[in-house]
Amino acid sequence: MKHVAAALSLLGITLSLSAAPTGNSADGILRGPFFSGTIMSSDGRQLAAGKGIVVTVGPNKDHYLCYDTDTLRCALGWSGDFLEFGKTQERIEWPPPPKIKGRLAFETRIGPGWTTTEDFTDPRANQQGPLPRAQAKYRGLYMHGDNVVLSHSAGDAGVLELPGLETIGGKSVFTRTLNLGAGKQTLRFLGGAGIVAGADEGAVKTESAKEFKLAIFGNGTNRLVIGVTGNTDMSKLSAQKRNQSVTNGTTVSLACELALTAPPRTQPLHLKVFIARVDTDAEVDALRAALKSAKAPSDLTPLTKGGPAQWPAVVTKGVLGTGNVVSVPTGKASVPPGSKEAGAKWNDALNKTVTNAGPYVVDHITEPTPNPWNAKTYFGGHDFFPDGRAAVCTFHGDVWLVSGLDATLEKVTWKRFASGLFQPLGTKIVDGKVHITGRDQITRLHDLNGDGEADFYENFNNDTFVTANYHEFCLGLDTDKAGNFYFAKGAPWPPTVQSPHQGTMLKVSKDGSKLDVIATGLRAPNGMGIGPNGWITVSDNQGHYMPSSKLNLIRDGGFYGMRQAAHGKAPPDDNIHAYDQPMCWLPMNMDNSSGGQVWVESTKWGPLNGQLLFMSYGKGTLFAVMPQEVDGVVQAGMVQFPLKFPSGTMRGRFSPKDGQLYTTGLRGWQTAGVRDGGFSRVRYTGAPVRMPQALHVSKDGVRITFTAPLDEASAKDTGNWNVEMWNYIYSGGYGSPEVSTKDPKVKQHDKPEVTSVALSADKKTVTLKLSELTPAMQMKIKFNLKAADGSPVSSEIYNTIHKVAAK
Repeated sequence: MKHVAAALSLLGITLSLSAAPTGNSADGILRGPFFSGTIMSSDGRQLAAGKGIVVTVGPNKDHYLCYDTDTLRCALGWSGDFLEFGKTQERIEWPPPPKIKGRLAFETRIGPGWTTTEDFTDPRANQQGPLPRAQAKYRGLYMHGDNVVLSHSAGDAGVLELPGLETIGGKSVFTRTLNLGAGKQTLRFLGGAGIVAGADEGAVKTESAKEFKLAIFGNGTNRLVIGVTGNTDMSKLSAQKRNQSVTNGTTVSLACELALTAPPRTQPLHLKVFIARVDTDAEVDALRAALKSAKAPSDLTPLTKGGPAQWPAVVTKGVLGTGNVVSVPTGKASVPPGSKEAGAKWNDALNKTVTNAGPYVVDHITEPTPNPWNAKTYFGGHDFFPDGRAAVCTFHGDVWLVSGLDATLEKVTWKRFASGLFQPLGTKIVDGKVHITGRDQITRLHDLNGDGEADFYENFNNDTFVTANYHEFCLGLDTDKAGNFYFAKGAPWPPTVQSPHQGTMLKVSKDGSKLDVIATGLRAPNGMGIGPNGWITVSDNQGHYMPSSKLNLIRDGGFYGMRQAAHGKAPPDDNIHAYDQPMCWLPMNMDNSSGGQVWVESTKWGPLNGQLLFMSYGKGTLFAVMPQEVDGVVQAGMVQFPLKFPSGTMRGRFSPKDGQLYTTGLRGWQTAGVRDGGFSRVRYTGAPVRMPQALHVSKDGVRITFTAPLDEASAKDTGNWNVEMWNYIYSGGYGSPEVSTKDPKVKQHDKPEVTSVALSADKKTVTLKLSELTPAMQMKIKFNLKAADGSPVSSEIYNTIHKVAAK
């Protein structure tokens, strides 16, 4: 630990020492005692647990129990190597679900782990999603040092379970300590199961004594032995062979399972299940003797009160931004006297770019790498506490609390708050509690003892369905004024939809009790936003039935284009008007993969309060959105800020303390980002803002309002304006060419002439008269102007015209 601290010190990162690192490091990350994810069998082809929680047990941290929170069953137990992750620790590029690497001890069939009936028939359609709540419901897990206590309901009772490992007779034995609450219903649960090769059909034995119950499957080597201690007089054991298979015509393999029955009870029931593989009668005898003398199963309640802190804080120093890139077209605009541009020496190139301290600069909040746990910083989302501290989640399962976000960023403190979550890509703080979107659930994190680390990982809602397809990420997390939560779920790749939630926008009630699909037809909706006016927006990017990147305005019941994810709502043909049209399209050269949106709700961020902002993950850029409503139809234009970000930009929030915009993002595929993750502040410097702020298309022309007065001669010069228009083709092909609005067979832009330009009395609004103005999926307006003070004002607007307003 001292060597790690010394290395960090050389890199300008300080570490507050309070505890030794702990956790499983088989994949290079010390993440704590559990990992969440979809878990595949060792061959990588069979699903073992859709919403798996792999708990590391034993003093050597080389034994593992995997639970499926949908079915509430203990799905797998194995030893040795941990999981095979592929290259997802080096890069996020088509990340497959991990598969087990070690020696399998036991596995249970996909289906309920608990039931209130006589059998374990799976009641779920296509074996997807959680069990009916009346049958069993996952509540969450408690962290207490290396102990993980899982909490769920079963019928009308509450259940706590502690996975563990003991050594008996030289053999490693998995344990499951269960605290079953009082209840009026009879409950059955699977204690364990597995395949026993080389056994005959009669090789199933059970024993029952006052102190224990025991089942032995097989009579040769590698027998499966399952025992139970505790209140055995209140439990009934049922051991059976479920099916059999014959290999090579001689060897019989039995698929065996053990079920326990608990009758109605007025007092809690404490049980402990032992699961082991043994080879000899002597090893069976040793386990039998251990069961007979076993202590009473533990009361797990003390482990639910908050455990010791595990992760010391990491301190970094941020880097303040010094300017933004400004493009100066030679011969088209003058430069401010005394500016850096004025002192530049030009050659014959048409345009020059220099760095100038503009109205907005990007500050880099240095991420906590390296760190003692090799925790990755592929940032997936963030939000703020009222005091200005931030909570930041990472794709690899961590949540960090970040403080010291002051004007200087001299001492930024990162405190690892939670770990082991399932690909978090959204963060929202509500009533002081951090909520995280994972592929398995929305997790609400609780620090029970105030030590700066989460002790209870509450399942706020896990009704979303999960498959093994890598592309169905759960993306973003926002709330409306009523307190309901929203996030989007990606469609699979290849685009063959396998569950009712793939490619949808999802709404979770304020109390977490209900999940609804509110929109379909999404492909890769990597980011959303909810405005003060109640608008719900979500982005999408090019692909099948997605001609180009776009920004959608969501309506309840809307269908947004991807036919494979229509879920029965797709029209019968590929008509471009057969789905809900976006507010705005963006061409691939401007945004090849879209991010999230955020509304400016700050008077400390220049003149843009109330503006909608859009982030490009693919280009690592930021846009201002200028919406227009015409006869109930919303269309919009976008203009890019002259800023670049260190990673793919996905999420944005304004700090309640300094009123500045903070963004997070990561480096996956199809992004220009160069860092694994970026946490940035877009800071308003106080310098004048000279950019478009509003756009209005009518029969009178295209009206553009700027934030600052323009030079009249420059603004009215039609040579300083250029307009192009084009459409896209909606089809099952991947993306679309850019085609004429007049003839889709012609792959070219239409170029209407700017015939005149009018300037308003305050010199902030121009109206462009065009030789023709019609609806178009894409319009590009390029301008090279001067502001009234002589500063260059040059950029491009990309907008969509669904309707031309009457005036």
